[in-house]
Amino acid sequence: MKLIFLDIDGTLIPFGGYMPPDSAIRAIELARKKGNKVFINTGRCRCEVHKELLQIGFDGVICSNSLYIEENNQCLLQKDIPEEGVKKLSEWLLAEEVGFFFEGQQSVKAVKLYFEQMAKKFGEKALSDLKKGFPSIKESDLTYDGVAKINFVTKPGIYEKIKNHFGNEYQINEWSFLGDDKGMGEITLKEARKADGVRFMTERLGVNIEDTYSFGDTRGDISMIKYCGTGVAMGNAEKELKEVADFVADTIENDGLYKAFEKFGLID
Repeated sequence: MKLIFLDIDGTLIPFGGYMPPDSAIRAIELARKKGNKVFINTGRCRCEVHKELLQIGFDGVICSNSLYIEENNQCLLQKDIPEEGVKKLSEWLLAEEVGFFFEGQQSVKAVKLYFEQMAKKFGEKALSDLKKGFPSIKESDLTYDGVAKINFVTKPGIYEKIKNHFGNEYQINEWSFLGDDKGMGEITLKEARKADGVRFMTERLGVNIEDTYSFGDTRGDISMIKYCGTGVAMGNAEKELKEVADFVADTIENDGLYKAFEKFGLID
């Protein structure tokens, strides 16, 4: 039995898309039929992993860079930024006029400024694509019901300023939106790493690390790509990830997942 860990955006689903291509769905079905286990391992929170995607069939879901872990619809682990910390962060971001949204396992709550800055920075079409791909993101009050991370729109100097203010307490990362270079940032717990979700499941299931495969496309996937027995970067992956991967697959649009599953004997 092999364990397979799949990032979502840019790996399983093309940027701006809602569902994987048919070839990727078929690869997952065949891999599980062969006796392997397939897990989502994503930066998304649980409520952003929509039911249509889950209906493909997965053995578990690892969300928020391993701050939430679920197997067979049972939550095994959940960690959140404490409420007082969220209050302090959100007040500071609002004072700096930074658009942001909370990502929790139950809900995603955005301030109005977030949508305004997204439209200004990336354009109305990009904002429309975001809403299609992430329908759970809603303008809402900031009532706390668990927050795994806070995503924000970057602007000149703000990323460095946030790191200076909060870098000792939290992990501060930049990330790409719709394949563009950076443009967004996130604040999360120091221990949020995709590799930790892989480690959790290998220990739980008694599987050697040599029998694990991970697939990703961004810098956020580096920890699991390096940790797994075989780390695969998609053809559309960022340069930094390709440099540490064991293999570079074709792009998701060109049946990259299916071809890689076939190459490594994960499907018959």
